[in-house]
Amino acid sequence: MSKSTKSVFFISVLTRSTKHFSVISPQYLLTLASNAWIGRIAKFGADMAATMLLAITTASGAHAANMLYKTDFGPADTILSAPSASDTSGWQDVAGINVATGTQGPILPFGATRSGLQLLAEASVTSSTIGNYMINEIQQVTGPAGNPVNALFQSLKISNAAPPTWGSSQDAFMIRRELVDSGQQGDTGDVYYSYWFKFQSDLHTQLGTGNGDNWRVMSEWKTGGLNNTWKGDYRIITAVQQDSSGRLSWSTSGDNVANGISTEQTYWQEDNTTVPVPVGKWFKYEVFWHRSSGSDGRYWAAVDGQVIADHKGSNMGIYNLPINRIFLTNAYSGGKAPIQQWLTGLEIWDGFPCGAGMSCYGNNNSTSTKDSTAPSVPYSLSAI
Repeated sequence: MSKSTKSVFFISVLTRSTKHFSVISPQYLLTLASNAWIGRIAKFGADMAATMLLAITTASGAHAANMLYKTDFGPADTILSAPSASDTSGWQDVAGINVATGTQGPILPFGATRSGLQLLAEASVTSSTIGNYMINEIQQVTGPAGNPVNALFQSLKISNAAPPTWGSSQDAFMIRRELVDSGQQGDTGDVYYSYWFKFQSDLHTQLGTGNGDNWRVMSEWKTGGLNNTWKGDYRIITAVQQDSSGRLSWSTSGDNVANGISTEQTYWQEDNTTVPVPVGKWFKYEVFWHRSSGSDGRYWAAVDGQVIADHKGSNMGIYNLPINRIFLTNAYSGGKAPIQQWLTGLEIWDGFPCGAGMSCYGNNNSTSTKDSTAPSVPYSLSAI
């Protein structure tokens, strides 16, 4: 987040839905306005409210986040191509109607050149045999609110995991930015994305309790452009891990494991053992980052509105390379197969939609569509 957004201004407004005074940030008011909620601000005429919003925005330098992509994986807005594979890897394109913009095509924000499912079998495969290792499909399932929804289902059938080493086969839902050199497209800028997610119900037994078999990736990103290649110098990864007692927890770290540096180094790590890892049920997952080599750098992640990581400080590698791979999620684990998961209600924004440092999680029964609309009262008022 830029320094200009660090100034925090608050006003009190009376909302019809809450019947009491609430402290609301200017970023949040901007979100209300952008979602046509301006009529809900009582005691103010439309012109006065718009003037106040403009004045606050000018004073604080607040940024109204823009939605760049949204899909509920419905039949009208998502097309999952047949897999193509050769050697040891393959690809499936994810394309369709961008609900946020009404345009047709793949998920290509932040200067991306391709998006979809990267299929890494780590064995000799073809387009007709990749299905022996993993499958991806759009399924109609019972969603977060108990109603039928469409979801992306990923199932890694063979993980090639060999403890005490690690899993090798992967099924990554990713956004890719091709970089001819380290500065060709610049970096991503601020990124926020969210979705509803569900792990398989036997996650405890899918994971081991040590010796490299106790982890499972949730999301990550890596840089690229090192020596004009896809390899990079920095990664941030959030994963689930299971300890010797069978307790699941969240772990997030920043390191140089981006395929370009042989000597691995971890720069920071945040483990969270207080926010539960939901198993066999839907949860809301949110991620935000602002890249910087200074103290204003930030990586933030939340589960059902509860923060599992909030690292502030440098998140740049030794060569200051830009991000070229965003793994929205990845069916990848050191545990045993099958590795299964469901995802729906994907939204991608260029900043926090509900205000700096605030989760957009409303309640456990909200659908992805309802949840993308800002609630009457922010879930959190923690600002940068």
